[in-house]
Amino acid sequence: MLRLKATTKMKPRFLFFCSDYNVGLTQALSEQAVEINRCDELNSYFISSPEEMEPGLHQWLKDEKLPLTIIDGLDKHQNFKILSRQIEDVIKREKITHVNVHNNWQLALVSWIKYRKIIPQKFKIIYTIHGYRHNSPLKTIPAIAIIGTALFLTADRVISMSTYVSNKFRLLKYKTDLVFYMMNQPQFNKKENIIDSSPLRLVFPAQFRHGKQQEMIIEAVAEYVIRTSDRTIRVVLPGAGPTQEGIRRLAVEKGIENLIEFPGKLPLDKVWEEYEKSNVAIISSNVETYGRCIAEPFALGRCVVTRPTGVALDIIRDGENGFFFKNSAQLADTLVDLHNNPQKLMATAGQAFIDKSIFHRDAVLASYISAINKA
Repeated sequence: MLRLKATTKMKPRFLFFCSDYNVGLTQALSEQAVEINRCDELNSYFISSPEEMEPGLHQWLKDEKLPLTIIDGLDKHQNFKILSRQIEDVIKREKITHVNVHNNWQLALVSWIKYRKIIPQKFKIIYTIHGYRHNSPLKTIPAIAIIGTALFLTADRVISMSTYVSNKFRLLKYKTDLVFYMMNQPQFNKKENIIDSSPLRLVFPAQFRHGKQQEMIIEAVAEYVIRTSDRTIRVVLPGAGPTQEGIRRLAVEKGIENLIEFPGKLPLDKVWEEYEKSNVAIISSNVETYGRCIAEPFALGRCVVTRPTGVALDIIRDGENGFFFKNSAQLADTLVDLHNNPQKLMATAGQAFIDKSIFHRDAVLASYISAINKA
């Protein structure tokens, strides 16, 4: 009888870029890197620039014993050939089979390494889409065309963090996988959701810039106060940026300046504290490609009231585990409804707390590894 010899599939030798253009090491990519490093299904290696978005991120990765190479200037659009040689040295030394990049600069560097000779190198390129000039309507269409063409020609697999983004790159759907951010910080693993239904305490941490539309929140709250006479409502708007003073003036014009808090830009742990002190998270952005401002309060069991964008379209069931709105009038209607029917707030927040498992480590890693194995 012929016996087939059992074979064991080799684990991917995986290279993950941890930093982003002009930013350096980011909180989100650091969180992903730590969990990927703990994953038995991958032999992982990491690459970053010396910069970091928040102090302490490099030390955290060091404490987690990540195998990491730091390359000066990695996140600056300079010294292309020098950087490509340094990255290629890592790829060859670590016998890398799969590379996950997160922006067009990284894609250009890695594509040059792979395709510059007649016979391409054998490693696979996975590209995670984080943006496409989505904050500028005039730049969005050409950006999608350029990025889409580059990914069609060079990427073996594409990762999208929301169906909203996947739909912007429809021609790439045949090689696109949906993978959410995983949320494995202790704050998201709490077993009990403690929340009060009143008074309403709203929060929206975001930059103050065109597209975030904090003015929509101010207008809705002003209308809410007129209709309910409730002045116990509080709105917390962490962040900084060019439109902040205009938002402050609008609150004064509407007579609700004493109901609005502007604590400035907060570190992530303080943002989480604001979520826990709130009962409603408002997301008024025109566009979110993913939207941690959506996913984080959802996973913390808050009542999420959001515009239909980003990951909200994948996780929110309107009226069941959150609410959608399209303009300030609809937002005011929802706030009045939550004021008059606090049981709705409690029910939707409770259901979000149950549904947060979609962001748990095992679920996200399973979809991530599946995407890598398809490359």
